[in-house]
Amino acid sequence: MAIFKKEFIDKMAETGGITKKEARRGVELFIETLMDCMAEGKKVKFTGFGKFEMKTTKERKGINPFNGEDCIVPEHRKMKFYASEVLADRIEGLQRED
Repeated sequence: MAIFKKEFIDKMAETGGITKKEARRGVELFIETLMDCMAEGKKVKFTGFGKFEMKTTKERKGINPFNGEDCIVPEHRKMKFYASEVLADRIEGLQRED
Protein backbone atom coordinates (compact mmCIF):
# COMPACT_ATOMS: atom_id res chain seq x y z
CA MET A 1 0.00 0.00 0.00
CA ALA A 2 1.34 3.40 -0.95
CA ILE A 3 1.25 6.48 1.23
CA PHE A 4 0.84 9.74 -0.62
CA LYS A 5 2.46 13.09 0.11
CA LYS A 6 -0.56 14.44 2.02
CA GLU A 7 -0.73 11.41 4.33
CA PHE A 8 3.04 11.55 4.83
CA ILE A 9 2.82 15.22 5.80
CA ASP A 10 -0.05 14.48 8.22
CA LYS A 11 1.97 11.69 9.85
CA MET A 12 5.09 13.85 10.02
CA ALA A 13 3.16 16.68 11.70
CA GLU A 14 1.62 14.30 14.22
CA THR A 15 4.89 12.51 14.99
CA GLY A 16 6.91 15.73 15.22
CA GLY A 17 4.33 17.75 17.12
CA ILE A 18 4.36 20.46 14.45
CA THR A 19 1.67 21.99 12.30
CA LYS A 20 0.75 20.47 8.94
CA LYS A 21 1.88 23.72 7.32
CA GLU A 22 5.35 23.38 8.89
CA ALA A 23 5.51 19.71 7.90
CA ARG A 24 4.48 20.49 4.31
CA ARG A 25 7.17 23.18 4.10
CA GLY A 26 9.79 20.75 5.43
CA VAL A 27 8.84 18.01 2.96
CA GLU A 28 8.73 20.41 0.01
CA LEU A 29 12.06 21.97 1.00
CA PHE A 30 13.63 18.50 1.30
CA ILE A 31 12.36 17.45 -2.14
CA GLU A 32 13.45 20.72 -3.78
CA THR A 33 16.93 20.57 -2.22
CA LEU A 34 17.34 16.91 -3.17
CA MET A 35 16.37 17.66 -6.79
CA ASP A 36 18.85 20.57 -6.90
CA CYS A 37 21.67 18.35 -5.61
CA MET A 38 20.81 15.59 -8.09
CA ALA A 39 20.74 18.12 -10.96
CA GLU A 40 24.26 19.20 -9.91
CA GLY A 41 25.43 15.58 -10.05
CA LYS A 42 26.03 15.32 -6.31
CA LYS A 43 25.46 12.29 -4.09
CA VAL A 44 23.33 12.93 -1.01
CA LYS A 45 24.13 10.71 1.98
CA PHE A 46 22.24 10.40 5.24
CA THR A 47 24.09 8.30 7.82
CA GLY A 48 21.80 5.58 9.14
CA PHE A 49 19.28 6.12 6.32
CA GLY A 50 20.88 5.80 2.88
CA LYS A 51 22.14 7.66 -0.13
CA PHE A 52 20.69 9.14 -3.30
CA GLU A 53 22.73 9.39 -6.48
CA MET A 54 22.33 9.67 -10.23
CA LYS A 55 23.28 6.65 -12.34
CA THR A 56 23.57 6.27 -16.10
CA THR A 57 21.84 3.21 -17.53
CA LYS A 58 23.20 1.76 -20.75
CA GLU A 59 21.16 1.47 -23.93
CA ARG A 60 19.28 -1.83 -24.00
CA LYS A 61 16.65 -3.80 -25.86
CA GLY A 62 13.14 -3.50 -24.51
CA ILE A 63 9.52 -4.16 -25.33
CA ASN A 64 7.00 -1.38 -25.90
CA PRO A 65 4.28 -2.09 -23.29
CA PHE A 66 1.59 -0.50 -25.48
CA ASN A 67 2.03 -2.66 -28.57
CA GLY A 68 4.43 -5.47 -27.55
CA GLU A 69 6.97 -4.54 -30.23
CA ASP A 70 10.71 -4.68 -29.65
CA CYS A 71 12.37 -1.31 -29.17
CA ILE A 72 15.63 0.25 -28.02
CA VAL A 73 15.63 2.00 -24.65
CA PRO A 74 18.27 4.74 -25.01
CA GLU A 75 20.98 5.44 -22.47
CA HIS A 76 19.59 7.70 -19.76
CA ARG A 77 20.18 8.92 -16.24
CA LYS A 78 18.02 8.06 -13.29
CA MET A 79 18.07 8.64 -9.56
CA LYS A 80 18.83 5.65 -7.37
CA PHE A 81 18.36 5.23 -3.63
CA TYR A 82 20.51 2.82 -1.67
CA ALA A 83 19.24 2.01 1.82
CA SER A 84 21.78 1.90 4.63
CA GLU A 85 22.25 -1.30 6.59
CA VAL A 86 20.61 0.37 9.59
CA LEU A 87 17.48 1.21 7.57
CA ALA A 88 17.35 -2.20 5.89
CA ASP A 89 17.64 -3.97 9.26
CA ARG A 90 14.93 -1.78 10.80
CA ILE A 91 12.52 -2.40 7.93
CA GLU A 92 13.21 -6.13 8.00
CA GLY A 93 12.62 -6.17 11.77
CA LEU A 94 9.29 -4.35 11.38
CA GLN A 95 8.16 -6.73 8.63
CA ARG A 96 8.89 -9.75 10.84
CA GLU A 97 6.64 -8.30 13.56
CA ASP A 98 3.63 -8.12 11.20
